[in-house]
Amino acid sequence: MSKQVKKVQIIGPIAIGVMIAVATGASVYTAVQTSDIKTKLNSLQAQVVQVENNGKSLYASVEGHFAQLAKTGGVAGGEGGDVKSAVKAALAGMEEDKLAEKRAELYKGWEQVSVNKDGRYIYGNPDARFTLVNYEDLECPFCKQFHKTPKYLVDTANNGAVNWEWRHFNLAFHEPMATKAAMTAECVAEQKGPKGFWGATNYWFEHTQGNGKGFEDSAGIPALFELDKAAFDTCMQDPSIIQRIKRDMDAGMKDGVNGTPTTLVIDNKTGERESIVGARPFAGFVEVIERMVKGESEKAPAAAPAKK
Repeated sequence: MSKQVKKVQIIGPIAIGVMIAVATGASVYTAVQTSDIKTKLNSLQAQVVQVENNGKSLYASVEGHFAQLAKTGGVAGGEGGDVKSAVKAALAGMEEDKLAEKRAELYKGWEQVSVNKDGRYIYGNPDARFTLVNYEDLECPFCKQFHKTPKYLVDTANNGAVNWEWRHFNLAFHEPMATKAAMTAECVAEQKGPKGFWGATNYWFEHTQGNGKGFEDSAGIPALFELDKAAFDTCMQDPSIIQRIKRDMDAGMKDGVNGTPTTLVIDNKTGERESIVGARPFAGFVEVIERMVKGESEKAPAAAPAKK
């Protein structure tokens, strides 16, 4: 007798949980309270804002001090000049520390990455049963909103059951910035590998204004990622990189993609596929995976009765 596929829902004013079980009896996703997640995210965002405000206050204080010294003539030389030099050196040190922290954050959370046999970037267990083939445009505001969902689906799946494959699908009305963004991610990866690719796509989504507008500091990406600038500039003109992006877009057309984000949920065990269009929430993907697991369980032949 095949084991039952279980679905657990915690329904209330503040929480919805979903759990599905695979044929072996182990769950792909355990119950998650979305209210708890939102609370933690809001708390983290508040902490980030507080840190930024503290930094701004410090800089304002230092600038005010310089202005006061200038009025009183204290910055002309002697002890006042030494104070100014010391403060400038301290600020320079703070900037270096801040840059080092920023660089460390680029790759944080993107440890399990690889490149598959087709040369596409994978996040998560390369041997996962389920793959989320995600067509995205780095200038698409809906993709920006959606970007954390597939990562969360991979990170919370039990036993490495889900991975995520990126494919470019640049929309014409976001050009030329969409292609520039895609090429930037590819060219970071040329020097930093798959971890650089995922770090660059995440960084772009975090900073772009979207809708083809990009962001002012994008020219600083080579320095931020500590790239060889000449090699990066050459890469940004490389026809093979453009062909790599075009290959993804051609595949998207064959898969019926006409907007972003579009995600193909693929069961690598059975070959079943389902397309999900738009920035669907976490639970919507879990339902699709649950249905695939349940379908396989129902198709499985019943165990033969034991011989007496």
